[in-house]
Amino acid sequence: MSSQHFITPVPRSVVPSAGTLTLTPATRVVPGPGAESVAVRFAAWLRAGTGWEVPLAGDTGPAITFTLDPSVDGGEAYTLTVNDDGVRLAAAHPAGLFHAASSLRQLLPAALEKGHADAPSGTIDVGHVHVEDAPRFAYRGIMLDVARSYYPMDEIRRLIDVMTRFKYNVLHLHLADDQSWRVELDTPEDNPTGIDFTELARIGKDGAVNREGWGTGPGRTGYYTQDDYRLIVEYAAERFVTVVPEFDVPGHVNAVLAAIPQLNPDGVATSPNATGEVGFSTLYNDNPLTRPFVAEVFRQLAALTPGPYLHLGGDEALVTSKEDFIAMVGDFAASVAATGKTVMGWNEYAQAELPAGAVIQYWDGDLEPTLRQVRDNGARVVMSPGKGSYLDQKYVESDPIGLKWAAMGDWDLHYGWDPVRDGLAEQDVLGVEAPLWSETIRSLDEAHWLIYPRAIAVAETAWSGAEAKDPASFAVRLGALGERLVALDVTFRPSPGIAWNARPRDVFAAGAVTGTMDA
Repeated sequence: MSSQHFITPVPRSVVPSAGTLTLTPATRVVPGPGAESVAVRFAAWLRAGTGWEVPLAGDTGPAITFTLDPSVDGGEAYTLTVNDDGVRLAAAHPAGLFHAASSLRQLLPAALEKGHADAPSGTIDVGHVHVEDAPRFAYRGIMLDVARSYYPMDEIRRLIDVMTRFKYNVLHLHLADDQSWRVELDTPEDNPTGIDFTELARIGKDGAVNREGWGTGPGRTGYYTQDDYRLIVEYAAERFVTVVPEFDVPGHVNAVLAAIPQLNPDGVATSPNATGEVGFSTLYNDNPLTRPFVAEVFRQLAALTPGPYLHLGGDEALVTSKEDFIAMVGDFAASVAATGKTVMGWNEYAQAELPAGAVIQYWDGDLEPTLRQVRDNGARVVMSPGKGSYLDQKYVESDPIGLKWAAMGDWDLHYGWDPVRDGLAEQDVLGVEAPLWSETIRSLDEAHWLIYPRAIAVAETAWSGAEAKDPASFAVRLGALGERLVALDVTFRPSPGIAWNARPRDVFAAGAVTGTMDA
């Protein structure tokens, strides 16, 4: 692959050929039937980046054609061809065209990302090439913890905009934890529990991690109204991203117990908790309100979420007896299934009886319960091992933010593992997810600094075939992305040893950091 044809994640096949296509101010975008939404979005990007008119019709000037072609095998697969006839993007599904457009953007000048005032003047040359590509795994996600520190709507949109450049297609939102509750729910008219569900956001919105030495000050507070959440889902769907909401049970529930006193054995609300400690809270198996409460929460989340998954957490329930854990999680999973959604959970929940086809997100610990669910129950696995996928870990000891319980490391740690291992077969793995926990993060700039470049490495692990991965090639392509990340205003950490072609602004300018984290 020549430097002018760098695409990341690396495609299945990139075949350059002699010749160059010149795009000019007369360049037009031609959407075929069913391809309009993707073509219009790309045309708007090219128009903003070049200042050209970029019409969606006409028969003169170079053409960039978007075509739905059922002969392209796979919903997210695509072909991209640049030759003297123009640029042709083809896929069987609009999602494939969207990924093709992401690849085409990487073949065009990075300055286009900033707007036409910074773009090269005149014409743009693109070398002839034919690309054939398809993802290794269907599920390629980033998890954002909005519970420990709140992210406003504009930051969620920016996060989606950048992650989709690297062909991520799932945004997992960790919506509640011991510190807070971040999404508005209604109290149903038929409400035999007597619980006021509006209290969850009213009280829980004010929580966040606020502990000396954790991050750069107190965590941010706030919540998403139902309309906010719908807008997030809609924005993501327009970019072929599925939103997965998580309500973590039976542990990580202190914010719930502080807002809904009836869920406590003594009927008294717990005190808000702003530490980053885990494992100290639980729902109660013998409380008759526990199950109907959880079922109603999942019913409302299912109604707000068109995607196929609901995540019930299930991790770090350290003060829940094993017997109670298995009983509650089995019933909670059945409540999710009753909504018509596929249940997801962290791998601890694999100890319980789960609906057939459940999804298990492996992050740490004993893999055997997960393998048993795969063998006996048709479960599929999303791989998120702490060492290699977690984005909240420090790069090095001296970093101003980040944790270090799993493994400190740079892009090579996140590149150098394979999701199919430890008794799993290729077909058992639904995909890969890179979690970002927010104990130490107080803005999207800080989040991006921890996410990039490591999430680009995870993206290639999730998208590209194992045989296509090459650390030396990736390192060169990574360095070539520096200018594009800067143009996108992404505050990445410039990894040592990489020949970056641009450097980001310093998100940790003097006075911005108030503490570091040792745990």
